[in-house]
Amino acid sequence: MVTREVGYRPCVVNVAAISVLVELGTATWSEPQAIAYETAQEGVRQAIGYYAHLIGEAEAAADPDAAAIAEWREAQQAWAARGQELTPLETRAIKRIRADADKLLSVDVDVDDEDEDEDDEDDDTDDDETDDDSDDDADDVDDDDDENDDD
Repeated sequence: MVTREVGYRPCVVNVAAISVLVELGTATWSEPQAIAYETAQEGVRQAIGYYAHLIGEAEAAADPDAAAIAEWREAQQAWAARGQELTPLETRAIKRIRADADKLLSVDVDVDDEDEDEDDEDDDTDDDETDDDSDDDADDVDDDDDENDDD
């Protein structure tokens, strides 16, 4: 395990009476563990946000589904608890959270949708061709101006 001393940037208050940074000391986890932890925490935040979206939509409906809203609030609170309990040293828990968040938040992409995107790109190309024609018109105007200068 790699540990390193934590320093502070200039102008950061580093007085025990007013700063919690003094208490940090030396990290006991590696950089890869810290990155995995932060990624898992982002998954937790995304899951909480996903449930907030579902809850908001349900509450805004003409006839809110109270049972679904309660279930989503419970799931949201469970995700929050998982994030609060997690430490950078819990590799298995981090992997579980990342897998669970991926399962919850990801959707299968329909291959047909990708074909539609390609069609949209072709439409953009047509627009570019139109723009090129307008540039030619501008050149024609300049040529007309040159002819008038000779008079």
